[in-house]
Amino acid sequence: MTAPRLRRAALRGLRNTRTLIALGVALLVLVFAGLVVANIHVSRGYFADVKQRSKLEHRFAQLSARHTNSCTLARVDAKTQLRGRLQGSCCSPMDYDHYAEQVVGLRAYAHLGEIPPDPHDVSVALARRLTAFNGSVSLSPAQQRTYDRAVRLSDEQGPCCCSCWRWQALQGLGRELVARRKWSARQLATLWDLEDGCGGKGNRT
Repeated sequence: MTAPRLRRAALRGLRNTRTLIALGVALLVLVFAGLVVANIHVSRGYFADVKQRSKLEHRFAQLSARHTNSCTLARVDAKTQLRGRLQGSCCSPMDYDHYAEQVVGLRAYAHLGEIPPDPHDVSVALARRLTAFNGSVSLSPAQQRTYDRAVRLSDEQGPCCCSCWRWQALQGLGRELVARRKWSARQLATLWDLEDGCGGKGNRT
């Protein structure tokens, strides 16, 4: 093969290599873009139905402006107005993605009436009922160990970040679930994380 032909062959090979590289880069970009879109869909969509998603966004807008949920409310007891609702976040502004994850996650417990379906909208009546479990439900030594392990596994190292009404209510709920429904420590810790009412992005990475 003559020198000119060799040069042409080399150039064609170089062009082919560049083309393959360009195609590879384009493929990687498409894959990355697809992952990003998928992640956005998972984190913000949650619902294939547009009406359901719109309803959740509307509910978020309402609750994020409410402040009857407060760390200064130490306990919900017989003196608390029964018809009230504890709404909003207590420490940081609500975050939509985190809120949506919680609401969707809590749907798995819809068959259990004692579990609040929305961590940022809890009726006083239910909070009082859950708090009462602290006095009516006793734990055996083995069950207490399960409960204590749930405390260590949970994101807030307990039912809530501070000893407020939510701590009292979710503590009672935890005792009920461990004693009467035989929940494991991991199950209880997972539920407590979903019921976090502090606001913000939670402990997501």
